[in-house]
Amino acid sequence: MKKCKFALVLGVSAALGLGASQASASLIITAVFDGPLPGGDPKGVELTATANIADLSIYGLETASNGAPSSGVPEATLPAVALNAGDHFYVVNGNGVDFTQWFGFAPDVTVAAGGAVNHNGDDVIILYESGAVHDQFGETNVDGSLTAWDTLDGWAYRNNGASANGGTFFASNWSFSGANAWDGDDGALDDGTNALSTPPMPIGTYVPEPASLSLLGLGGLVMLRRKA
Repeated sequence: MKKCKFALVLGVSAALGLGASQASASLIITAVFDGPLPGGDPKGVELTATANIADLSIYGLETASNGAPSSGVPEATLPAVALNAGDHFYVVNGNGVDFTQWFGFAPDVTVAAGGAVNHNGDDVIILYESGAVHDQFGETNVDGSLTAWDTLDGWAYRNNGASANGGTFFASNWSFSGANAWDGDDGALDDGTNALSTPPMPIGTYVPEPASLSLLGLGGLVMLRRKA
């Protein structure tokens, strides 16, 4: 009689990916939003750690406005805190009150009004790592008005699996509400919220691998049958 035995084999991508994630900490831009509340607030970004980061202060942010080029220098440095892989981190323009109202929780960092994340939907957000461009939303030297990535009174959210781009932006790596999608969602008393908006922005949903690869990325096991 033939007997069937099963061998457990660690997915190749998991074995390779584990070493890579441990070797290089990374932070990426996963959301950009320009709210409908007075002053166009809340304005800011969601950042996501794709690996453990011991010191977030190696990263900084800049906004390049109205089709201008990047200055090459971050306008704000992130705080010296640690993040775990999968953590989401929220940076907003101004005092953060409108962010808290809109999203229902407080931001992690507020920067001075008119600073590093003061965008109006047609501006570029740049994330620096150790002084070099690490990731970017939008195209420098381009006014984003009426482009695919125009987030005026709306939002953009990065597609699962789309990684840091080193400064070369691809709109196809993002999902968009469409410009002016949040118009009218501020409420009669400016008491609107993301949850009641149309469409609401995803919050903290980004994962660094598409769902179809997540098992391998987590060390999924492949069952191989062999004859005895």
